[in-house]
Amino acid sequence: MKSIALPKNRRPGPSNGQISTVPILGGRAITLSDWGDIWYADYRSQVQPSTYYGYQFTLQIIKKWLGDALVADVLPIHINLFMTELMKSGYGMSQIHKCRTMLIQLFDAAEDNNLISRNPARRAKIVRDLDGSLTEPRYEKDAFTDLEVELLRRDLPDDLLGNSIRLLLDTGLRVQELIALAPEDIAEDGSSVTVNKAIKMVADIPQLGPPKSRHAYRTVPVPEESRACALYLKHHGGQTLIWSLPGRNPYYSVRCFRRRYCNALNRIEGVRCLPPHCCRHTYVTRLQAEGIPMEMIAHLAGHSNSTETNAYAHPSMKTLSEAVSVLHKKDGDHACA
Repeated sequence: MKSIALPKNRRPGPSNGQISTVPILGGRAITLSDWGDIWYADYRSQVQPSTYYGYQFTLQIIKKWLGDALVADVLPIHINLFMTELMKSGYGMSQIHKCRTMLIQLFDAAEDNNLISRNPARRAKIVRDLDGSLTEPRYEKDAFTDLEVELLRRDLPDDLLGNSIRLLLDTGLRVQELIALAPEDIAEDGSSVTVNKAIKMVADIPQLGPPKSRHAYRTVPVPEESRACALYLKHHGGQTLIWSLPGRNPYYSVRCFRRRYCNALNRIEGVRCLPPHCCRHTYVTRLQAEGIPMEMIAHLAGHSNSTETNAYAHPSMKTLSEAVSVLHKKDGDHACA
């Protein structure tokens, strides 16, 4: 894989009677590859293991393309070229955004440690597609329509997978939380689900760990119409965890669940195969459409605040139409006056 061409590396030590400003590590100039390793090791204590190991792939991409450059030599234009080359090489926009975000974190840490005076990644261009349009994530965040929800509830099979998807739609659980449920986490009458753990992918191996954040610990009420689904999972799933596998590692992976989920949705005509996380978006969107306060929705979804929850809401055309209908009503009131 080729790297981005940078100016010839400056070396530490006086060359023209002036003191060098190049960052030094162990008697030599710090390359971005060296600094990336230092930052990555320090980052371990700040995040959960699943997030930490997930960063490895992104860091390797950065090191392959920019790793030989000295930290002090990297300019915004080099990061622009880096992102453009990634697009030309076929990387997905989601991965490119991850690379840019990591570069911002790397150079923020370098600035905090007085290795550089300004963060070049924060001054890089907004990532655009090759046609000049603003990029979107590889999988668009969306919500199922009311019709799609009706079709899913009606046509999904009455089995562990089908009832799990129904429960995702009616509780807003994350997939990582769903596949970590134990029978005792579901109330005896199916009226609620308690979230107190989640499946984490660490080095591509599923492990049982805590939920995403302290706000994710919660008990979610289950609508009366969906309690039969919850009870099905409680009585027909595994004894330790509802979703489990035989063998040395009993934990079910997110990837395996997604594969089965997509196969199930592809069999239902009239339903888009949106990613499982869109069930959560659907949950928030439908609650908002019913006028439930965002603070309450945030509590149900396990978010720290309603600002985070707002990103999950996708107003339907019906909701938008009802919103603008007040304009006609106000015009009519003025005409009568």
